[in-house]
Amino acid sequence: MKISFIIPSYNEEEKIGNVLGQLRENFPGHEIIVVDDASTDNTFKIARETHTDKVIRHNKNRGPGAAIKTGVLNASGDFVLIVDADGQHPIEEIKKVADFVLDNPDTDAVFTERRNVYSSGFVRSTGKVLISYVVKRLIGEKIKDHNCGLRAFKRERISPFLFMLPDGFSYATTSLVLAYKEDFNIKWLDITMHKRSSGKSQVRIKHGINTLLLVIRLIVIFDPMRFFLPVTGYAFLLGIISIVNSLIQTRTIGKNYIFFFLFGVLIFILGLLSEQISNLRKEISLLKSTNDR
Repeated sequence: MKISFIIPSYNEEEKIGNVLGQLRENFPGHEIIVVDDASTDNTFKIARETHTDKVIRHNKNRGPGAAIKTGVLNASGDFVLIVDADGQHPIEEIKKVADFVLDNPDTDAVFTERRNVYSSGFVRSTGKVLISYVVKRLIGEKIKDHNCGLRAFKRERISPFLFMLPDGFSYATTSLVLAYKEDFNIKWLDITMHKRSSGKSQVRIKHGINTLLLVIRLIVIFDPMRFFLPVTGYAFLLGIISIVNSLIQTRTIGKNYIFFFLFGVLIFILGLLSEQISNLRKEISLLKSTNDR
């Protein structure tokens, strides 16, 4: 069994050398891939000087999701293990994830949950709570930490879905949703993080909004009725409320309910069509997988 460590990096010259040195020392024989996302400092130069197996540089800044996808496409290991370049992942915790996938080759994905989460401000913290709630409602699982960067995937399992993952910061949440909806064999591990001591996070409010939209998009692709049925229900509920309100005020059923009922029927039909398309995609994927064997 071989692991390909993927380190997406952007302006991490102060930390990346130490991260790569620890990986090389602790994981001889495994592959280390750095994908430099068009850094403006010496990150690329330092990565090359550490004798990393592969150092790939983007011509322009595309985002951490794009860097990870580039790393997976260039990996040769049975598993890909994603490690942040900022040194926040202690080598002991990285070894915990690596040892688990080596001892459990039937695992498709390993996600990590941080025991210590450092404050990220009121706005970002509120956004994380909102995203966690939406993810829980849409996939039916209680997820405490949906965007910890330290995670591993079986390469042959995640590769067919790379085109669905975003280039930006929301790749973490969307890859988690994808793993659940595609019925990956998933394991969660608790980890402790180092506090970031240099540089600054690139995450912005817009990234949280994009994450919400992408999560909904994935649900529509993989499990459409989980999204369309509640919307249909709310539309009919509003129609009933409109009738009751009209009866109280005018003693007639009024006309507003027609809009809500028609909207509900339309959404339900769209849900059925999306469900058929989703089932067709799954059948094609299963047939392709069978033929490949």
